[in-house]
Amino acid sequence: MKEIIYFSKSQSVFILDQTLLPFKVKYVESKNYKSIIKLIKKLSIRGAPAIGVAGSFAAYLAIKDLKSKSKINLIKDVTKRLNEIGSSRPTAVNLMWSMKRFHNLLLSNSTKDHIDLTNLFLKEAKYIFNHEKKVSTLISKIGSSIFFKNCKVITHCNTGSLATTGPGTALGVIKIANKRYKGIQVFATETRPLMQGSRLTVWECEQNNIDCTLITDSMVSHVIKENQINLVIVGADRVAINGDIANKIGTYQLAIACNYHKIPFYVAAPLSTFDFNSKNGEDIVIEQRSSDEVTKIMGYQISKAKKIANPAFDVTPRELVSGIITEKGIIKNPNKKIISKLKDYCC
Repeated sequence: MKEIIYFSKSQSVFILDQTLLPFKVKYVESKNYKSIIKLIKKLSIRGAPAIGVAGSFAAYLAIKDLKSKSKINLIKDVTKRLNEIGSSRPTAVNLMWSMKRFHNLLLSNSTKDHIDLTNLFLKEAKYIFNHEKKVSTLISKIGSSIFFKNCKVITHCNTGSLATTGPGTALGVIKIANKRYKGIQVFATETRPLMQGSRLTVWECEQNNIDCTLITDSMVSHVIKENQINLVIVGADRVAINGDIANKIGTYQLAIACNYHKIPFYVAAPLSTFDFNSKNGEDIVIEQRSSDEVTKIMGYQISKAKKIANPAFDVTPRELVSGIITEKGIIKNPNKKIISKLKDYCC
């Protein structure tokens, strides 16, 4: 598989449209920042690290297309566009992390002209792309240490190469573990309502020769009990400073099931996913998405319900988290005291 996002010589950004997978592999060309915003909102590109990377290239296109006459207007117009990109998805903090880097870059180089700033933005976008690839690889290698021969694991949503610019976070860990140990068995949840597990995770597992069984979201407790699951590993879209985790809806119930059955519940996430300004999960804004995602499947109406709830994420309390796997190591029993020390390492 090619990169999920790449920059062309023609100054366009190409993004793999994940809404068409696994049936069709198609890259969408984006020539302006608004096009990337649309792709982020419709989940053509998703996964917290990947969204941050897409946002960084959107930032480059945002400044490249401006023709502001004065430096004051240039700074004002770019700032407005960066804010627009940053608000395209509210829960995944990597996007805000990425935009903060561009805001700081803009402020520290406010005396430079349009051409110089544009070049700096492109350099920064490429750095973020490569940084997330490096971090993803480190997380995958570090996290594989929690596995062992014949290990049975459940994972939720998609956290592989389709969600990052490297091997992935939780699924990246599984990929490396599958190479190190024999007999690894993966149970992937379908991840309603948009089926990221059945469409994307199963597809990635097949490409990497991983033994993967697809299950519905409502099967997890039964599978943990009957199949003697050894651990659960998921990704994260935001980690609060106290260790609370915001991740794809359905994560919380998995953590509760793990706690009841006394098996480890791990989270794999880069430091760019840590929100050091959120005191706990209550500070995290949960994205509410269109009701059509629940009442329709592949465009076909399956329900006439008049009242629909569709939160894209839920929050898992830190007490249910056995450890957070980062590029700096595994944080066992995460809490504010430990996580606060990681702020200096977050680039």
